[in-house]
Amino acid sequence: MTSTAVGSDPREARVEEMAVIHRIFRRGFPQVAGLVRRTPPTATARAEAIAAHLDFLLNGLHNHHSGEDENIWPRLLERAAPQAELIDRMEKQHQVVAERSSRVRAALESWRAAPVNGDELAAALDDFTQALVEHLDDEEANVVPLMRDRIDAGEWRRFGQETFEKFTNPEKLIAAGTLEEVATPEEAQWFLGELPLPIKLMWRLLGRRRYRRYIARVRGSATLGPFLRTVAGIANRLATGLYRRSGGRIGGTAKGLPVLLITVAGRRTGTPYTVPVAYFETDGGYLVTGSAGGSKPDPQWFRNLRAATRARIQIGDRRYDVDVHVFEGADRDRLWRDVVLARAPFFAKYEAKAGRIIPVAVLGHPSPLP
Repeated sequence: MTSTAVGSDPREARVEEMAVIHRIFRRGFPQVAGLVRRTPPTATARAEAIAAHLDFLLNGLHNHHSGEDENIWPRLLERAAPQAELIDRMEKQHQVVAERSSRVRAALESWRAAPVNGDELAAALDDFTQALVEHLDDEEANVVPLMRDRIDAGEWRRFGQETFEKFTNPEKLIAAGTLEEVATPEEAQWFLGELPLPIKLMWRLLGRRRYRRYIARVRGSATLGPFLRTVAGIANRLATGLYRRSGGRIGGTAKGLPVLLITVAGRRTGTPYTVPVAYFETDGGYLVTGSAGGSKPDPQWFRNLRAATRARIQIGDRRYDVDVHVFEGADRDRLWRDVVLARAPFFAKYEAKAGRIIPVAVLGHPSPLP
């Protein structure tokens, strides 16, 4: 601490935690906008799960910003007078974010009851997120360094504790889970390492499992148990191996559609993963869908595909590197109608069964491999 800091704790505040908290919001709001865009109007239960999570994120951001307004900005104004204009800018940015948050909440209330205005809610979220990210960038670049010198460790800890206590008990569990998702192991230890032992044990034994179930409902992600995951993995490896060894003679078609093998890196692990997928030829290349036979979640391989720019495919005995283009909105709807349903009308049953908008991607500009 420098001599400009005032407080009872002489240790330095760990202000790096601010970037970890911000990471929750940087990732969370765009993810929700994507989920809203992919929710069909008939999926009211799905919409409610997403809406409840958006409520949590908006409440969490409000708690965080009100905590700064009450505990951080007044101390910085007192101890860093030459930077008063900067603190004033932070407060004004909070006001802009709060105004756009109100617009999101207004669109959310009608969407969760009847999810027919998804584009309106997603656009409001995009506008809100743009203002939020501009504020977070400014704060991390210009204000967090001031905090390091002007806020002591005791004040920083009280700010975090008071902000966390504004959550309800169920929200505290969600907050812990979202934090673990975005943090490195070292960063997670900053927040969770000092918890009392009984609470740590409860989180490890029950909390993580409950959070995984909760976030799976929000994202529509798979929740297969270990046994079923093992069986699914064996079946996929068997089908992939037979396709490769036979040059597509075995497993090269499914329900009258041609099948290719697609290999794409895991979005978190970077490990390549291969699956057989039915495809449609288009002028732009090869169209694939994340139908998964009408399963509730988007398949894992398609979520990896969203994070990729390139993939590798095999059609028959030929292999190619391809560009990846995932289509959204009106462009997706056009491809779904004019290509997928025009050639395979039974895909409409998959979408109805899944209760989600089936995602569509085109694998284009194939480069042959030896």
